[in-house]
Amino acid sequence: MFRGFRAVPLGRGRVEYQFRWLLGRPIHAIFDARRGRLTFTSLFPGVEAGSPMVSGLDALVRSRADRRLPAHKRIDGRKARVSRTIRHGEWSLVVTIRGVNHEYAVQGALNLINELFLSLHEAWPEYLIQRFGLSAE
Repeated sequence: MFRGFRAVPLGRGRVEYQFRWLLGRPIHAIFDARRGRLTFTSLFPGVEAGSPMVSGLDALVRSRADRRLPAHKRIDGRKARVSRTIRHGEWSLVVTIRGVNHEYAVQGALNLINELFLSLHEAWPEYLIQRFGLSAE
């Protein structure tokens, strides 16, 4: 469930969306209409490129394009593409929307974000404890 949803126009065809979801931490997403790109900024702070955790997150993102996945888990590259960036230790998810598939892309991105957090909970709970204040119990 989303809480505290708001949209802030940034100018030049960009809008920043802010909301609380998963662990109660604010999530920021910037939509750039001119590029057809939605970026969930600083989704995972304090990460090191090439670390085992980042490699695991990256593998999960890449796997979403695999045609062997069921349609409800796969992100169809004809409609949207997902990638990630790391800048200053901040891992961000980037969704490039193809055509008029905005709803499809957003739904796929939210499903993927949920899976990324589940993956961290299973494989790297200490990261969630340290960075998001998740209980150790």
